Amino acid sequence: MTLVPDGPRVDVDADADALEVRLDPAPPGTGPDRTGIMLLADALLEGRADTVATVRVHGSDDFHYAVIVSRDSGVVLVHLEPDGHGYSARIVVRGGERVHLSIVASEAETGMAALEEKVAHGGMGATPARPLPRAVPPPDLGDILGGGFSVGGRSPGLAPPPMAAPAPAPAPLPPPGPAARPAVPSTGVAGAAPVPAFVDAAMPSRLVQEIEFEAVVRVSLQDLVPTAGTAHIRVPAQFDPTREIEVAVQLRGLSFAEGQPASLTTTLPTSGDAPRRLVFRLVPRDPGRGHITVKFTQPPVMATLATLALSAPILPADADGVGTGDAQVVEASVAVPPRSIADLPTLAIDESIARGESELVITAKIGDTVARHTAHLPDKAGYVEQIYTDLAGIRSAYEEEANADAEAAAATARREVRSLGARIARELLGDDVNALLWNRRRRISQLVLQTSGELDIPWEIVHLVPVGNQRPDADRFFLGDLGLMRWMYGTPRPTVIPIDPRRVVAIAPSYVNRRLRLPRAREEVTILKKLLKRTPQTAADAAQLRAAISQGEFDLLHFAGHGRWRDVAPLGQEIAFARFSLRRNDGSASYTDSDARRDLPEAGGDEGRPSTPFVFLSACDVGRLRSGATGLGGFAEVFLRGGVGVFIGCSWAVRDDVTALFVRTFYEHALRDGATLGEAVLAARRAARDAGDLTSLAFTVFADPRAKFEPR
Repeated sequence: MTLVPDGPRVDVDADADALEVRLDPAPPGTGPDRTGIMLLADALLEGRADTVATVRVHGSDDFHYAVIVSRDSGVVLVHLEPDGHGYSARIVVRGGERVHLSIVASEAETGMAALEEKVAHGGMGATPARPLPRAVPPPDLGDILGGGFSVGGRSPGLAPPPMAAPAPAPAPLPPPGPAARPAVPSTGVAGAAPVPAFVDAAMPSRLVQEIEFEAVVRVSLQDLVPTAGTAHIRVPAQFDPTREIEVAVQLRGLSFAEGQPASLTTTLPTSGDAPRRLVFRLVPRDPGRGHITVKFTQPPVMATLATLALSAPILPADADGVGTGDAQVVEASVAVPPRSIADLPTLAIDESIARGESELVITAKIGDTVARHTAHLPDKAGYVEQIYTDLAGIRSAYEEEANADAEAAAATARREVRSLGARIARELLGDDVNALLWNRRRRISQLVLQTSGELDIPWEIVHLVPVGNQRPDADRFFLGDLGLMRWMYGTPRPTVIPIDPRRVVAIAPSYVNRRLRLPRAREEVTILKKLLKRTPQTAADAAQLRAAISQGEFDLLHFAGHGRWRDVAPLGQEIAFARFSLRRNDGSASYTDSDARRDLPEAGGDEGRPSTPFVFLSACDVGRLRSGATGLGGFAEVFLRGGVGVFIGCSWAVRDDVTALFVRTFYEHALRDGATLGEAVLAARRAARDAGDLTSLAFTVFADPRAKFEPR
């Protein structure tokens, strides 16, 4: 790709009396670097007085645009967003300050995400920034970013000098008042320089079934004091002061009062203003616990700037002691995910569920285009169980036919799974979302599914479908094959997973019951031993696993064996050890999600933690939840809320030999070759698919697709 005369055009709008602007377009012949990033122009801004400059690109919607802002305090990457006249961002410049800008473009979300990751981790060099004399041209941008740019003729000219670690941009005008302000790192959100603020949410510490109550969300420039007697959580965040803030609420065990929308919008207060106060009227429905998740975004950007999660008990109306007692401690979690992940293709699945009825708000963002659809499921549990019943039927038919003609049986199974996945897409995604995904199907990679807790629908098998006059396509487009990786709001999402071979626990039970034996499961432990050059620790029974988890004695936990839904109390998921027996299951030979909740208490998200462990449960039926309202459960949610950084499980019954192939391929790519987890999962899915089995789409992966193992 090269710039052509009708290619993207850059201009900088500013008050000429307050700012001097020198704009230098990239020379002819400038091409993309090895990650797909191409320089469009450089600019030098010299402030005579405090002001704001608008950088605008007039170009195709097929590109993603950003500006690297370099000043004495550091360097940040700001994304340009559509404004009706092109794509723009506002840059604050102080009087007497010199600011260097490099405006870049990329056809791929992944290229822009890689650039932002490099900028965020100090990839602009190692020496402190200093203003440059006009007579001395700054270094070439290709040199600064690693020599990947193809530049013909001359230096880009005004690229920024090498920088030390990045620092947040100065606060926008007017300057903040005297009140204390939270110190949080910049998220790189597009638009004006982000402003630090506080957000909080509060609800009564006890709820009464069918009695309406108010949940209050606040946004403030000053610290917030909790209301006495409430369940409350607060967190510092950052917002673009030029855009509205959308506050969306998802519920479990609760429903919205009549006429109450699921989301409200507000603006960031200005200095001296009272906090913005949003009220959501809610009704408790299911006895147990009511859960609220609050998500803050600034459309059209889908990056979740903060999430708040809190809960309180729901008591029957005739319960003793209603309305008395002290406020109860509640579970709460917060997260401020990096902006770079938001530039990947994204599906946001926000669910509110009560009395078994689910409302799914599904938002898709591909490039700069966003589509949204709301789906209603009157019987969520029944809908999900029917999907898995259909999958079981397809697998059963495949196994019967494979003895006669394995290739024909595999082709039939793939065709039927594709038909099932297309049906789910039509029923849940709606025309707008389906049309967007279909139009961009060949450009989607590393698809991120983010959710407040919808874990039970097998999104990996959902198959893209054309809408209206869109033309059909013979190729397969399962979301799993497009790199689908999941993330649950408020849980860790590390990009580095340290692995100490001494802290690896790998379990492959040798089942006493011959009918339960898995001949190939031991291979999954063997491949870890080979790659780590050390025999992993193991756990012979549930008690030893409980000790390892409760004491935090692992960086990587791998279980290769049987899993199932438990039909007796405690209901939920369980994995089986060597002496497991269906006829005498007293719990001593199995480990349940309830055990994990006790051994690994909910810790909430902490993206700043230095290390978060990895868990792979290579067992049937442990990668999803059964639909429910107040009953949070399942290994995925328990481990993730307990601080695990990556969780992989299986959503349905998988074949022993193909599972071993998936596991071996995954670890070879991730541990031996240093591939990202996204790359390793795609390679493992391909290997399983080429083996002619349905297992490739059975695995659910909760991880940042850019994450990597870091052997110690």
